[in-house]
Order: sequence, then C-alpha cells, then structure tokens
Amino acid sequence: MSIASDNNLLWTPSDISDLLTVSVDGQADDSTVQGMIVVNGAANQWLTGAMDDYTYFELLDHFGIDPLGFVSEVEEHMALLTR
Repeated sequence: MSIASDNNLLWTPSDISDLLTVSVDGQADDSTVQGMIVVNGAANQWLTGAMDDYTYFELLDHFGIDPLGFVSEVEEHMALLTR
C-alpha cells in the first residue's frame, strides 16, 4: 500500500511536510519517540532548504528508513497531485 494509491483516493495534506511525517505506536520506547521527533523535524528542515539532501538521507538511514523508498513514495504522490 502506498499513500498515492490508498483506496483509490488522493489525500491532499494541508501542509506538504505531512507527507514526510513518520509516527510510532503507543508502545514505542522513549528512544524511538525521540527518533520520530528528530526525523519529523528534519523533514521540515529539508523541505525549507535548511538541510541538504545528503544530510537528510543519512539521517533517515540512521533511523532505519530507506531514504530512496521513503522519498520516492512522496514523489509519486506529488506527481498525482500535479496532474
């Protein structure tokens, strides 16, 4: 399942950074929650140009997120929005 094709509906966020937001479940430990906070803050910095691509991708990888897979899904969604 991807955000671009979930239930054949196109979700349009009020803020583009919502497409790069990650979340954790209620059972997550403190270090996982802190990682979520770091990744979400980095997404905003990356979108505003305050963080370069290399640093953002390295940070995603550090927290176990496949950078190309994660960002590619967002790019697919954006392509559908701009059609």
